[in-house]
Amino acid sequence: MPTTSRTGAALPDLQAMWVEMEQAPAIVQPSNFWRSLNDHNLRQLDDEGFAHFKRTVNQNYFSWVPHPLRDEQFRAMAISWLRRPVADVFSARLGDVTTLEAGGDRAHPLVGAGARRLHALFLALLWQYVRRHDHRGILERLEEPELGDPVVIEYRGRRISQDLCNSVFELYSATAALPGGEPGPRGVLELGGGYGRVAYVFLEEFPQARYILCDIPPALAIAQRYLTELFADRRTFRFRHFDSHAEVADELAQAQIVFLTPNQLELLEPLGVDLFVNISSLHEMRPEQIAHFLEQADRHTDGSAYIKQWQRWHNPHDDVVIAREDYPIPQRWQLVYSRVHPIQRAFFDALYRVAG
Repeated sequence: MPTTSRTGAALPDLQAMWVEMEQAPAIVQPSNFWRSLNDHNLRQLDDEGFAHFKRTVNQNYFSWVPHPLRDEQFRAMAISWLRRPVADVFSARLGDVTTLEAGGDRAHPLVGAGARRLHALFLALLWQYVRRHDHRGILERLEEPELGDPVVIEYRGRRISQDLCNSVFELYSATAALPGGEPGPRGVLELGGGYGRVAYVFLEEFPQARYILCDIPPALAIAQRYLTELFADRRTFRFRHFDSHAEVADELAQAQIVFLTPNQLELLEPLGVDLFVNISSLHEMRPEQIAHFLEQADRHTDGSAYIKQWQRWHNPHDDVVIAREDYPIPQRWQLVYSRVHPIQRAFFDALYRVAG
């Protein structure tokens, strides 16, 4: 797929990523759902640029505007807050959101003053909920990076976003079965990491661990620029074409941040990562692709595996329905927990120990 001039200039490796995927085996080619979504993402990137991607493309990933009072996320956070009320959540104020756009029609979901106040309240409630589970104190140390022009509130003197809160909660959910609650030097393999919101939190909290992001473009290109700017001092394996593990073995072994397209997982010898992560993208694939990528996750993982997906989701572009019980979990994965997600109640998440 060709890139436009503005997008190509902002994300210089994007065209090479498209070429890589066009030549990749059919099993890893984007589903029809993702082909449609990528067309939309590219239009947004070309119109608004990398500088504002958190207000455009990111709204197509794992970002929500749950401002109606009937929304399940809002309701879950409000009920939790009522058990331990903190008055200052009402002091949260949303920053400028005039350029926010969401959905296929690129509408502005926070036009009204009431919607903006409710969204600010929701983000404060979410922060308070995650903070109660944050025994490492991550939220007291981290703020949402300004790179990408995020939607944030100023709360308790900090720049708070939905992505930051969700990512911290997911860090704890994913590492619960690891020794000491953290990955070792073999690190994390995340399939479908979007722009790198979860990777950012892991790299800040566990600077000794390697983080491998595997995704399709343009998400991989956005993540590569985003994370290499935020962690300019980390050794990085930037995306490039290779035909065998031997070609890149030394560089991969030394890199702390690695960027791969999905077809490249098959080319690598088992990585033995401490943790595999997939959040809200397996269900957007065809069933044979889900099975393929879980097989690859199994081959590359020697610690734990964490997945978080819709409990039931209809992919209209491929006409596929994926439910919670449909995931072909590898035999050697031993269940630690499987639950309705406490924040996004339409999702489930599950953690497994991967037996050696």
